Amino acid sequence: MQESFLVFITKISLYPTIIFTGLVMFVTLYWVVSLLGMADMDTVELGESGGEVADLSSAGFFTGLMLKFGLYGVPLIIILSLVSLIGWLLSYLYTSFLHQNFDSGILYYVFGTGALIFVLVVSMWLTGMIISPIRKNIAKIPKRNSSNNVGKVAVVRTLSVTDKHGEAVLSDGGAGLILKIRSDINDNSLKQGDKVVLVEYLDEANTYRVTPVKEK
Repeated sequence: MQESFLVFITKISLYPTIIFTGLVMFVTLYWVVSLLGMADMDTVELGESGGEVADLSSAGFFTGLMLKFGLYGVPLIIILSLVSLIGWLLSYLYTSFLHQNFDSGILYYVFGTGALIFVLVVSMWLTGMIISPIRKNIAKIPKRNSSNNVGKVAVVRTLSVTDKHGEAVLSDGGAGLILKIRSDINDNSLKQGDKVVLVEYLDEANTYRVTPVKEK
């Protein structure tokens, strides 16, 4: 049992699997931090025109690549999680069955780099296929008039709220809406559990500017 565990650890530490192992550890840590209310998740919104993906020649390389594989329309952490997990599994299989045929040396890294690129491309392609129906379903959901929430009271869910970070839960009679919020007060006076008033909706950033509820 112990020997099998050591073999497993060795394999996930080999190049190129170790890169995806690191990514899996990163996204796992992010999910834990997010669940504790220390981070918020942003949806990837990339340029589209008339329902068609924007011209890739006019987009940056990274943006164009994400558009090409359909990696948008859902929180970025979900995309990273899927790419990391799929990439880790494929690279682990490569390390287990093929990479062991090469001793350490130039061929080890040449074939390893080739496998890394191939696995990354396949992972992005499969991730795009997985999130495609999710993205389409999200697009079909009627969007609420976010400005109608202005003036309502929400409860802070993150550990703090600044001008760059923060989330709050707004009661809607159901599970509640998780909203991105920002505060001009950067003294960490707003903390988890505090009540805030949504005073302004910032359309471009899809966030609300908030102020603390004054106790009577």
